[in-house]
Amino acid sequence: MPYHGNCLCGAVAFEIEGEPFHFAICHCQNCKQASGGAFMVNSFFKPSQVKISKGGENLTTYKDGATKSGNAIKRSFCSVCGSNLFIEPAAGNITIVQAANVKGSENWVPKKEFFGEGKWKWVKELEFRPKNKAKL
Repeated sequence: MPYHGNCLCGAVAFEIEGEPFHFAICHCQNCKQASGGAFMVNSFFKPSQVKISKGGENLTTYKDGATKSGNAIKRSFCSVCGSNLFIEPAAGNITIVQAANVKGSENWVPKKEFFGEGKWKWVKELEFRPKNKAKL
């Protein structure tokens, strides 16, 4: 069963085949700023699982070279409404989809937190709690 997603205004739409192979929360400053929230909720897929079905011309990409991990990533967002949609590491072997834009993602459960030292004090402890360094 494919998942469907879109940006806030609907100018960009996409489909995802299958389940994420990883689902995590990131507390790094760049992800917090890109999401506008206390953390970013990231679902990890193989690039072949994610297909743009509408509005690919409305995607704008920002190269984020100042990441906490030290590895450059590409952040793609809708140029119409500004919704943050995708992250791709420089190696191009992963497509990270911002879970809030995927219908049905509320059923996925995060397995890890990245950069927990950047977590805001009011964010509660999560049950899984493995703390691994991000390698993106």
